[in-house]
Order: sequence, then C-alpha cells, then structure tokens
Amino acid sequence: MKALVLHGNKDVRYQDFAEPSLAPGDVRLQVRSSGLCHTDFNEYVNGPLYVAALPHHRTGRSTPLVLGHEFSGEVMAVGSAVRQIAVGDRVAVNAVDCCRVCEFCRRGLLVHCPQAATIGFARDGGYAEYAVVPADCCHKLRPRVSYRAAALVEPLSVALHSIRRARVEVGSRAAVVGGGTIGLCTLQVLRACGVQDVYVIEKSPAKRRFAEDLGATEFIDAGTNVQRTIFERTGGMGVDFAFECVGSGAALLTALSVTRPGGTVCLSGVISHPIEFNWNNVLSKEKAIVTTNAYHDEFPVVIAMLDDGRLKAEPLVTQTIPLSDALRFLTNFEELGRSNIKMLIDMGADTGRAN
Repeated sequence: MKALVLHGNKDVRYQDFAEPSLAPGDVRLQVRSSGLCHTDFNEYVNGPLYVAALPHHRTGRSTPLVLGHEFSGEVMAVGSAVRQIAVGDRVAVNAVDCCRVCEFCRRGLLVHCPQAATIGFARDGGYAEYAVVPADCCHKLRPRVSYRAAALVEPLSVALHSIRRARVEVGSRAAVVGGGTIGLCTLQVLRACGVQDVYVIEKSPAKRRFAEDLGATEFIDAGTNVQRTIFERTGGMGVDFAFECVGSGAALLTALSVTRPGGTVCLSGVISHPIEFNWNNVLSKEKAIVTTNAYHDEFPVVIAMLDDGRLKAEPLVTQTIPLSDALRFLTNFEELGRSNIKMLIDMGADTGRAN
C-alpha cells in the first residue's frame, strides 16, 4: 500500500509500505479521509517527539512509522475476536489505544493509561490507503455523518474534552485565543453547550469569516488592545472561561488577561517552550489554570452532535488533497496553514450527509 511514513527528523517519505498484520482484536480499514495536523508537522520538524523512536513496549512499533491520527474509514476485515464491529461499518478512529484493564482505564481516564499506544505515534496511522487498528478504537458513524466530517471527530473531541475539563457553565461568557482548527472546534462546542457569548481572539484576518460563520459573538484582532475590548464587552468583568488554543506564551498571557477574577483558563495548545509570568497576578485574582490533553470517551458524543447538526465539520475543511500530494502539504504545513483551517487527505467514496 502507499503511505506517508516518518523515518526520522525532517525525513518523511511517500512510499510503498507493508500492510500491518491483523490481530484477533483488530480491524482492517480502507482509509477514506484523514486530517493533516500540526502535531505531525511538529514531528517532522522537531521529532521524533511523540512517535516511538525505539520499539513501543506494547506494539513493538517504532520509526519508520505511518503518521496520521485523525481519520475515518470503512471496515474491510475483522479479527477473530471482534464482535462489536462488522465488515462494511463506517467508523471514526479514536487514536488512544489504551490497555482497558489498568486503574486509569477503569476510571475512564483513557489518555492517561501508562500502556497507551497512540495510533499514528506508536502504531501505524491513517496517512495510508489502509490501516489496522484495535476494534475498541473504532466508533460507528451515524447515517448523516460523512467520512470527511468523521475525520474531524478527533479535533472536535479535543475541544469537548477541554470544555469538560474547564467545567464550563451554561450562560457563561468565554474567550477562545486562536482561530485555527482547535480554536474553531472549541468555539462550536462552547456554543453547542449553551455558552452565552464567545469571543475569538486571532491575529490572522483570514480566520474572521470562519469564526463569525460558526457563531462567534465577536472576532477580535490579536494585535489590538484585546483586554480593553473584552472588558468593554463584559461590563468590566472579563470572561468566565478562556481557552488558549495556540500553544504560545503570548497566547497564555492574553487568555489570563481577559479572564475575570475567579475565572478559569484552560490550556489546550501544545506549549513547546518554558514560559515565565508573574504567578501573583493569578493568585491575587484567584484564577484557575486547567490543562487538557487529547480526550477520553468524547467520540460518541461528538458523532451524535454532528449527526443532529449541533456541530458542523464541513465548514472547517478548506482543502482536500490526494494521498500522493500529502508529503508536500505536510512539510509546508505552517505556510499553507495561514490560508487554511483543516486540510484533509481525501481517498474518495464519501457517503453520508455533509456536516
């Protein structure tokens, strides 16, 4: 099969790659749609980081390894122990392959499983014509959820998990710092969960129409006096919840500056460098800082919300490409990302109503 394979730092290749064998608890998917992600670009530029450079203790897999952790597909074959998934099922894939027997898994804290082997990092992923994944990681799609929409179940689950972590309240006010994929997914989930006002703070004017179309109360240019604008809009209070969806020190400071005393800041972006700031400004205002990482069991909820229209995936898709072009798009991700929200590798044969 053809696949996009990480061999090492700044070494990603589009090549022929052997299909993984099918274990009793696995399913073989024909990949239908797969989302390009900044995390994979980061692996290309700075990695291997999350990708196993040495054989993973559960899977035995390491580089060279097929990237891709946001994907959907059609089930082509099932292992001998699989009962809940059948050939022909349309599924979205939860990339967190946990052990399901440890204390963390029993408590539903799947991403914290010490045995977890994340698909696309410790198992071959979805930048390929076919993928073999555990049946437990597959979530059946509802009829009105297309394969393209299903490729965005992963980032939408990231957003829903962050909102659960922050304990967002109905009728509250929120700010989202960053208007990329995760920021716009967070905006949608906040709206779907009954938040009164959502302000999107973003430096790129190209993201304005996406934020406004998806329900932002206001799009605020990050180059302006953001704190003053937010305080004017909220009667001097500030927002109850702020979500940092960039992964930078400047974005974190912005999120803190617009949050009211007693409010909550949730770190959703991956911050790769140490950040210094005055903790007294947090302590004196009793602001809470919450962190979030990936997701636990949010996939079925997101699929249901896509099916009934509370969430929209298709408006986030700004470009679709064939697998044969994925290498060029991944290695130039940051440049192309300035004018794109979500780029999808589209294998065709899409079914289901667009969401």
